[in-house]
Amino acid sequence: MKDILDEILYLTGNNRIWVAFSGGVDSHVLLHLLAEARQNTQLQAIHIDHGLHADSAAWAVHCATVAADLDVPFTVIKVTVVDADNEGVESAARTARYEAICNVIQAGDVVLTAQHQQDQAETLLLQLLRGAGPKGLAAMPTASVLGTGRLIRPLLYTSKADIVTYAKQHKLKWIDDPSNEDSRWDRNYLRHTLWPKLTERWPSAAKTLSRSATHCADASELLEILAEQDLARLERDKQSTSLPISALLSLPTKQCRNLLRHWCQWQGLPLPSTAQLQKIIEEVCLAAKDAAPLVEWQGVDVRRYQDTLYIAQPLPAHDNQQQYVLTDRTPIELNQQQQFCWQEQSDQGLKMAKFEGGWLLRFRQGGEKIQLAGRTHHSQLKHLMQEWKIPPWLRDRVPLIFDGDKLIAVVGYAVAEGYAASADELGINPCVETEIIEHDFD
Repeated sequence: MKDILDEILYLTGNNRIWVAFSGGVDSHVLLHLLAEARQNTQLQAIHIDHGLHADSAAWAVHCATVAADLDVPFTVIKVTVVDADNEGVESAARTARYEAICNVIQAGDVVLTAQHQQDQAETLLLQLLRGAGPKGLAAMPTASVLGTGRLIRPLLYTSKADIVTYAKQHKLKWIDDPSNEDSRWDRNYLRHTLWPKLTERWPSAAKTLSRSATHCADASELLEILAEQDLARLERDKQSTSLPISALLSLPTKQCRNLLRHWCQWQGLPLPSTAQLQKIIEEVCLAAKDAAPLVEWQGVDVRRYQDTLYIAQPLPAHDNQQQYVLTDRTPIELNQQQQFCWQEQSDQGLKMAKFEGGWLLRFRQGGEKIQLAGRTHHSQLKHLMQEWKIPPWLRDRVPLIFDGDKLIAVVGYAVAEGYAASADELGINPCVETEIIEHDFD
C-alpha cells in the first residue's frame, strides 16, 4: 500500500484532497491510508446520501464517526436521484453523486474514489456486453477532469484481496450495502453469478482484464489523435459545431465514423450508436442539397444545410411571436438554453448614446428589411440570412432589435446604418449566450 500512497501524493501534490467516502471497505481503506500517513493536511472526506435505502441516514452517521476518529473533516450531502426510469438507478445515482461533489469542490481540488482492479475488470466486461468500442472498453481512467478539479482512482491496479487484507489488519469496520447483493442489477449479477466461475477457471482474470482495459485506453487515445488530424484537414477545431460534408466524405469510411464519434464527444454530447453513425452518413451527408434531413437521438440533433453538417442539442421550444421591450440592459431568458445579454465593447455593436430605452426585441415574421452599416440601400432580411448561410431551422430564432418600426440590429450578425458604434465610440454589443449541457461518458 505504500506504493499507492506515494502515487497519490505524487498525483495530488499540495492540493486539497476529497475522499469520496461511501462507508464501504474500499473507500474506508483509502481514507484510512491517507489519514494515517498525515502527509497532506488538506484531506477531507465527503459522503453522498442518495436516500435510496432505509438505512442511508445511519450510514451517514457511521461515516461521520469514522472520519471523526481519524480526525478528518467530514461533509455529508443529501441528494435526490432523478430520471432513474430512463437512466437506470445506478447511472442516475452516479450522476447525482458527481453533480453534488462538483458543487462542493473548488478549482484545483482532487477527488479520490476507491474503484479497484475487479471493478475495472467488471466495467470492461459490462461495456463489452453492450457492444462498446475502444473508448468504452478502456473502462475507467485513472485520472480525469471533474468540474473545476480532478478525479483520480488510485486503487484501479489494486486487487480486492489486498484491500480486504489491509482492512482486517487495521481492524476497520465498514458498511455492507445490501443492495450490492441484488442480482437484478447487471454489475451485481456479474459479480456474484459469473465472476466466481470466471476466476475459478482464470484466477488472474481481474488483473488480465484490467490490463486489457489499459490497452483499449491506449487505442482510444490513438483514435482521438487520428480524429484530431482529420479535423485539422477539414480546417475545423474541437469547438466547431459544423463540418464541411464534401471534405468529410473524402475520408475513408472508418475514419469518417471515427471523426463523427469524437466530434460528438468534443461537443459534450451523448455518443451515437453504430447505427446512428451510419444514418448520419447515409441519410444526412448523402441527402440531396435541398433536403432537410434530421438524425436524432437523446440529447442530439444532426442536420445539414447545403454542404455543411451541423450538430447541436435539440432545439428548445420557441415562440417567434414573443417580444420584449428593452428598457435597460438586464439579461433576458429566451428559453431553457439561451439568454439575451449585452456586452460593452469599443467600436462594436450599437451606439450606446442611441440607447435610451424603448427598443423592441422580437423575431422574424417575414418581410423585414435593414440598411446595413456602410450601405446606401435596404436589403431583405431573408436574402441576408441566406447570404450569411444561417441554417433555415435557426432563422426564426435569431433575435432582432427594432427602434420603433426600424430594424436596427440582427443579433450576432449586423447593425443598421446610423446605429453602429464607430472607432471612437463605446458600443453595446447584443448577443445570445447558449448553455451547453455536459454529459458524463465514464
